[in-house]
Amino acid sequence: MQPHDLDLQTLVERIGKLEAQNCRLKKTGIAVAVLISAVLFMGQEQTNRVVEANAFHLMDASGKIRAQLSMEMSGPILSLLDARGSPVVSLAGGDKPVLVLNKPGTTEQVRLGTNKTHFGLGLYDKEIRAGLSIQNGASAIDLFDESGTAQATLVARPTGSFLRLRNPAGKEVSTLWVDSSSGGLSVNLGEEAGGPGLEITDNEGFSTVLGRREVVGTGRTERKPAAALLLLGKDRKVLWSAP
Repeated sequence: MQPHDLDLQTLVERIGKLEAQNCRLKKTGIAVAVLISAVLFMGQEQTNRVVEANAFHLMDASGKIRAQLSMEMSGPILSLLDARGSPVVSLAGGDKPVLVLNKPGTTEQVRLGTNKTHFGLGLYDKEIRAGLSIQNGASAIDLFDESGTAQATLVARPTGSFLRLRNPAGKEVSTLWVDSSSGGLSVNLGEEAGGPGLEITDNEGFSTVLGRREVVGTGRTERKPAAALLLLGKDRKVLWSAP
C-alpha cells in the first residue's frame, strides 16, 4: 500500500469520528433545548395560574401567624401582626375602606378612612382624641377629652368659619362665627400690643372696644384701663367712652 493510501485511510477514519461526535452533539443540543423549553413553559404556566382561597396566612420561623389576608362580609382585610399576634397594621376594603395603625402594647391608634359622605383621619386612645374630616366641602378639626367628649370644634366652610368650645360635660359655652358678610373680632391679651382688650368691628368701619386702649385726645395720649368701654367711628376717633 502506498503512503498516500495510508494518509487517505487515516483521514477517512478521522472524518468518521468527527461525524459521530457531531451527531452526539446535535442530539445533546436538541435535548437541552427541549429541557429549557419545558422549564420556560412550566414557568409560564405557573405564572398564569390563579389560586383561590378564603384566607391566606403568612407564618414566621416559629410557626406564628404574622400576616393574614381574609375575606369578610364587608370586604377583604389585610392584617400585619406582631410576635404576640396583635394587629399593628390593618387594611380593609369594601364600601368603607379604612387603614388602621396600632401602637404595640397600647390602645393608641391612627385611623384613615372614607365613606359615601366624608373622609378623614382620627387619633384614638381608649376613645377618640382628635379628628380631621372633610364633608360636603367643609373641613373640620375636632378635639376630645379622655372620655371621648368633644371639647373644641373648628369648621371651615365656603361661606365662612366657626369655632365652638364646650365644657367638660360637652355643653357648648362659647361660639365664634365668621362669614363673608360680617365684620371682625380681635382679642388681644398681650400687654406689648396694648392689651388686654377686645374689639368688634363691622363692615362699615365702626367698632366697639372693651379693655385697655390708648386714645389720642386734645394734644395728649390717654391710656384707658382694662375696665373701659369705647365706641369708635370710621376715622378711629372716640365717639363715646366710659370711664
